[in-house]
Amino acid sequence: MKIAIISDIHANLPAFEETLKSIDENEVDVIYCLGDLVGYNVWPNAVINEIRKRKIPTIAGNHDVKAVEINKSKTTSDNSNIAYQMIAKNHIDFLSDLPAHIKLEFKIANSSVNMLLVHGSPYSNTEYLFENRDEKEIIDIFQKSETDILVCGHTHIPYHRILNKNNESENHFHLINAGSVGKPKDGNPKSCYAIITIDTKTSKFDKESISVKFIRVKYNIDKVAEAIENSELPNNYVEMLRKAI
Repeated sequence: MKIAIISDIHANLPAFEETLKSIDENEVDVIYCLGDLVGYNVWPNAVINEIRKRKIPTIAGNHDVKAVEINKSKTTSDNSNIAYQMIAKNHIDFLSDLPAHIKLEFKIANSSVNMLLVHGSPYSNTEYLFENRDEKEIIDIFQKSETDILVCGHTHIPYHRILNKNNESENHFHLINAGSVGKPKDGNPKSCYAIITIDTKTSKFDKESISVKFIRVKYNIDKVAEAIENSELPNNYVEMLRKAI
């Protein structure tokens, strides 16, 4: 099974559209979204429309939660809230119903492999799981979450880290960050998503048997920059996109 993981679209429709084209070309079996559909850009409604049209299973990112809170509280408009206040009510209702995580179990031969999809971490959608996080802390997260593969977003920086308790060969943990579709922060402005392959050879006991591939996709950043500059959104969002910071 080829699983496409997308995250942190942040209302960047041109990036999202090109990413979906790439995913379709790669003929994946299923797409999961790790949240943050909104914020920082002018197309939240179009992005949510496409997510809903394709029925992509999606979890709530911190910006999705923020959008719901702002719209329910009817916060006074300012530059920091405009990106959330342009979201249609039916889409706010959709965001408010998103789950905090998705847990998958794959039955392979006489064993099973568990995968947990989160936005930030299993504990919070605002917690950052960077690649250099202390190994013992990460292993503790895996053990408490009872998972073998933990897939997250939020940092906007893609990586695949394999961990092993006390250097034992018995059980390997895979920490995967899918990067960001609409707002990368790794110095590469191209959209990013991940493809995880699970098949009959996959085993938590063999670290090489879980395949992870990161796909970078070029899109029209100039179009996005112009849209931001012609809106009430802060212009520094353009620099963040171009420099991928």
